[in-house]
Amino acid sequence: MRVVKINLKAAVIILIAAAVVFASGSSYSGDKGNMDVVLVMDSSGSMKKTDPLSLRIPAAKLFISLIGENDRAGVISFSERSYPIIDLTPVDSENNKDKIFKAIEKISSNGLYTNLHDALNKGIDLLPQNQKAESNQIIILMSDGMMDVGDPDEDKKLVDKIKNELTAILEDRGIRVYTIAFTEQSDRKLLEKISKQTGGFYNLALSDKDFHLIFTSIFESLKSPDMLPMTRNGFLVDGSIEELTIVAAKGSEETRIQLNAPDSRSYSYENRPPEIKWFESNKFDMITVKKPVEGRWEILFSAGENNKAYIITNLKLMTDFNRLYSIFGDPIDVEVWLEKEGSTIKEPDVLEKIDMYIELTSPDGKTLKLKPFDKGEGIFYRRIAPFSPGNYKLRIVADGKTFQREKSFVFNVATAKESQEEVEAERSGKKVEESLEQKPAEGEKVEEEQKADEKIDEVSWGVVMVKFLSINLALGIIALIYIKRKRLMEIRGAKGLFNLSRIRGLITRKKEEEQEDQAQETEVREETEAQVKPKENEEQKHKIAPEEKEDREEPEKPEEQQIEQKDNEGQEKEAELEKQETEQKNKKQETDTEKQNETTDEQDIEETPKTEPMEEEADEAERKQEKKEGRDSDQD
Repeated sequence: MRVVKINLKAAVIILIAAAVVFASGSSYSGDKGNMDVVLVMDSSGSMKKTDPLSLRIPAAKLFISLIGENDRAGVISFSERSYPIIDLTPVDSENNKDKIFKAIEKISSNGLYTNLHDALNKGIDLLPQNQKAESNQIIILMSDGMMDVGDPDEDKKLVDKIKNELTAILEDRGIRVYTIAFTEQSDRKLLEKISKQTGGFYNLALSDKDFHLIFTSIFESLKSPDMLPMTRNGFLVDGSIEELTIVAAKGSEETRIQLNAPDSRSYSYENRPPEIKWFESNKFDMITVKKPVEGRWEILFSAGENNKAYIITNLKLMTDFNRLYSIFGDPIDVEVWLEKEGSTIKEPDVLEKIDMYIELTSPDGKTLKLKPFDKGEGIFYRRIAPFSPGNYKLRIVADGKTFQREKSFVFNVATAKESQEEVEAERSGKKVEESLEQKPAEGEKVEEEQKADEKIDEVSWGVVMVKFLSINLALGIIALIYIKRKRLMEIRGAKGLFNLSRIRGLITRKKEEEQEDQAQETEVREETEAQVKPKENEEQKHKIAPEEKEDREEPEKPEEQQIEQKDNEGQEKEAELEKQETEQKNKKQETDTEKQNETTDEQDIEETPKTEPMEEEADEAERKQEKKEGRDSDQD
């Protein structure tokens, strides 16, 4: 806490001194007319965390120092309630600037709540009561929170009143509201809606170092000041410049900025002549030099980014660009020219030595350098087409070798949805922001808007139809795959059952055939045995002594022939049986081959035993061979 007090005390001393530093009656404003501006500053307790060093105080003073002597400024503090610290006061003298600076220094961080409705209401009341004819009416609203009065129901009612009542009043009175959200926890949507609907601009400060950058951006948007382009922290001063004001960003509080002049002199906050006014703060220094020496000036020890050089000169870079918002996909025409003491420079020999270019920085940080075309009569023209939504930076530069000039702008491109809503609002007769007005005649404008609407509608319906067809096609493909797979599974199941039953039938039939074969073999065996046994009995019966045998040789011949004839008949029967067995065996082999061919068609059917029948057949053939050999031996 002690450190904060010391910093604040030092800041107060420096800022009071700044009242004298910037009491000059000169103006860096362009030709946008006089301005009445009210600073509505958040003083709730949460600002102690958001802005612990109260850096919004010097940033607000920087803004007051830059506006012109014909402008007026007032200050309002708000938390649970709002009250004006100072009414609209002309910024035309040292005494008046001192009053405004002291009012800004009274902004605290001790409030309990955040009443945005009352803050805007007080700002509206302050402007009409002190309205100055032909002046632009501006409110700069700074807050780090959402609507909070301690009652959620009341918060909702007040937010609705802001959207439906206060914004309508602001539009009717032509009051533009520039909003600054100090944190992402702020009601960003509400602040952005207020700014956009009233023709102002919404800004988000993610850190305290952004405060002075946002205020310089608002100043450039409101006043379009003459500037010098910065290259490597340096700039070129020509003889037409009457006064120069530099805003140099600092990397840290300990940084000490140094300014080197073309005549080899160096200046700092501690070492400078009285004619050079120097204001020092934690985040930036502001230096004013009257009648600067011609040549290249250098800024040393700066952060290197976002340095500014505002000038008062009679050689001006002019443009018709004045947009804060643009419709998505809508091209923007930019015209640029130079003026000397209020007259456009048209001399070809002068213009051909001037390098004109436009730099467009997109929301993603990419910069595109564009060359404008010479339309004649000293006017340069270029069409730009920002097609991505977000905040853009537009920088216009004229390099005349002996002089340089710059104009800088920030504008927002709405999303496709927001752009379509804006087009529909225009067609329904609602009021359009001044920044979105186009140059074509009203009839041509309406026709172009109608074509744009039709194109948007066609694109929208086309996208819808494509998505619809794509989804249905995908669902159809999934359904077909499911049905086909289901049918395939059913077919496979049916085939499996069919093949299984068929195989079982074949096995059964084969077993039956084997049984028949066994029966036939039994029959043959019995017949053979029947034939062999009588023969053996006869041999035993007719066994006699050799002598008797010789005596009986003649009468035994017919019996031997009969036996031999029976043996021949038995052999013929055996041959027929063997032939039948061979045919049956061939049939079995054909059946087995057919069965094997059928079973190979389905891989998912369990493998049936195939080796057993073949082994049985081999055993059976072996037994038959043994029997045959036995019979042959018997016959022998």
